[in-house]
Amino acid sequence: SHLTTGIQTYVLDALVPPAYAADTVVKPPTNEEVTLLRDALASFYGQPRDSPRALELLNQAVDAWQRQAPDERAALYRVRGDVYLDLKQPLDAVRDFTTTIGLLEGPGGDKADESELPAARLGRARAMRGAFLSGGKTFTKDEWADVAKDYQVALRLSSRDDYLETDSEKEADGAQRNPYAAWEWAQALRGAGQYETASETHTLAAFSFKDIGDPARSSVAELDAGIDLAAAGDGNYKDAKEILEKAIPKTTGITSGTDVELLQRVIAKEGEARIALASILWNAGDKAGAEKQLGEACVRFDQLEADNADREAARMKKGLLPPPKYNKVMFSIDDIAGAGGKVSCARFKNDEFLTRTLEWPESLRGKVQKLNKLG
Repeated sequence: SHLTTGIQTYVLDALVPPAYAADTVVKPPTNEEVTLLRDALASFYGQPRDSPRALELLNQAVDAWQRQAPDERAALYRVRGDVYLDLKQPLDAVRDFTTTIGLLEGPGGDKADESELPAARLGRARAMRGAFLSGGKTFTKDEWADVAKDYQVALRLSSRDDYLETDSEKEADGAQRNPYAAWEWAQALRGAGQYETASETHTLAAFSFKDIGDPARSSVAELDAGIDLAAAGDGNYKDAKEILEKAIPKTTGITSGTDVELLQRVIAKEGEARIALASILWNAGDKAGAEKQLGEACVRFDQLEADNADREAARMKKGLLPPPKYNKVMFSIDDIAGAGGKVSCARFKNDEFLTRTLEWPESLRGKVQKLNKLG
């Protein structure tokens, strides 16, 4: 395709220096090495994608490119990091993205295209989130703060408005350009225990999704902003309650066109938000309010599963194939729990579900445990 050809041409232009360059004593890549790289990129960016073959070829290309300039090697490691992510090997991806960042921030790295460093920072952050969500790694708050820093720097460097002066303005501009990354940044901030900042960042993501005409994901981010404050101390109770009580009713008016799974994720997030609200109401002594929110959450989860079962029965009756399932590292707002037995009231009694799937910190898990025990 034109897109695939364009990507390959761009990467090759960045990685293959002209043989006639007068200011270098480095031997340029041979024709065989250029062909090797071209085949590797075609395996990954072409259709159908063949990531195992791309990895095999990129391993050879990385070795062949060791005599080249730092900016050129950095681009190769960054591409291989993307391949590792596609292969669900997040820790290997972290290693390659870290190598990329080291090369770009070291001598000669400033010659790289300006998009390389934010792409590597974003890639590393996503790989770290993927390692956690897959159960392969557990992070301390300080480690989550490092992940959040990668997102923050990536969004700051992604800003393209030359008139912005402060880092916060540039980060907001980057978030508007990539609300998906902004939502992920907020999740990392939650993991770091920075609940108020996480709430502000989720709110920024919500506005950014709304600006691009995406009310469904905007609703998810707004609900998460309330969940952040529910995880904070009792001093944030009033604000958390206000945000959640305002955001929850909005989900009933959301449609997602033909994207049924997106709408299912919105409903699941609504149920999650109701249980978070019930938890803080119970903790504050409002037993009746807590029981009402818990009951409504369970009803919504039951409705979600019943609707999903009806859709599945109708699909099978028509003899249609099921929607494709993608085997990838989870890190995105589109990877949150939806229908199909992924979320229910009963699962909120499972600490692993609360920790890995919902990314609830210990403070909020403790509140829901009290709710589950009815006091």
